[in-house]
Amino acid sequence: MDWIIGLLLLIAGGVIGFFVAKFVFNDSREEQSGKSNEQTVKQIMAQQANTHINETRQVLDSLEAQCDNLREQLNAYEGLLEVNTQSEDGNKLNYFGEHATVYIRNTQNASKTKREPSEFQPRDFSSGSSGLFDGSKNQQVVDGKQ
Repeated sequence: MDWIIGLLLLIAGGVIGFFVAKFVFNDSREEQSGKSNEQTVKQIMAQQANTHINETRQVLDSLEAQCDNLREQLNAYEGLLEVNTQSEDGNKLNYFGEHATVYIRNTQNASKTKREPSEFQPRDFSSGSSGLFDGSKNQQVVDGKQ
């Protein structure tokens, strides 16, 4: 009988040892998995931060290029205005080119009409009644009604 009690104690000790070992190893695994999860999250966040920084730099470079382009266009426009104000035409901008401008100026001067007095003036309808509004009945309308 002593050997049965020893065997039962051995089995009970093995079961208790199994559960104690499982509990101890689970705690260490959770700590390791928690640390590995934390490391993974930190790596992902670092990658996202680098991607964000690169995209922001690209947008900044694009904005700077657009600002430089706009500055050049503004300076060119300012130069055009200065040249045109110093020219003989004053504030007129040269839209057509030299040859077209000369042609347009010559045709505009030639197309002006001369005013000539006419022999008779048109009838002034504002002073007296005339036509349909003279106040008398039209004979044709009256004859047609009878």
